[in-house]
Amino acid sequence: MKKQITREQWLERAVDVIRASVKKRVTIPAVKVSCSWPGGGSSRTRIGECWPKRASKADVNEIFVSPKIEDAGRVVGILAHELAHAVLDCKHGHKAQFVVTAALIGCEGKPTNMVPPDAVSQAWADKVIAKWGPFPHRTLDKTQSPTKPQTARMIKCQCNECGAVWRMSGTVIASAIGELSCPVCHTQEEGAVNVGG
Repeated sequence: MKKQITREQWLERAVDVIRASVKKRVTIPAVKVSCSWPGGGSSRTRIGECWPKRASKADVNEIFVSPKIEDAGRVVGILAHELAHAVLDCKHGHKAQFVVTAALIGCEGKPTNMVPPDAVSQAWADKVIAKWGPFPHRTLDKTQSPTKPQTARMIKCQCNECGAVWRMSGTVIASAIGELSCPVCHTQEEGAVNVGG
């Protein structure tokens, strides 16, 4: 029976497998890896993220793989892409130097989506699975988040007299039509406040 490990430990083992496979072509630095929603961009499209060393008190690149991904081969492919960012300490985005580094790791395709061929990613995943078992994670559905998405949009208002800018909810604006006044100069004439500009 295989020893049970956490998903972060599984991801660390996957990094070790990738590092050993590419060590003659590129040196992969020490990293921390975890399963988490991305810190920037849309969690619907962003499935991996690498943070620069300067952002970490541990002075290492930190990599996050989206918890909506559970397929081990795909997870390892995402890791390979993010490890290319770690090699460069996140300094070149998806520009030429990243493309060269990612290719050395075995990634191919459009720069923003460069991953190894499915067979390579799956072979790396299979090495981890053989020793440590399947990726111990199941898809997390963000639509079921306990945090409610923001539905109200604050609308920009601007005073035509003094230029002051502020935001108000649509409900408040609707209830105050004809009576809106600038919170700075208190001008209240009809048309003195431009709504939604």
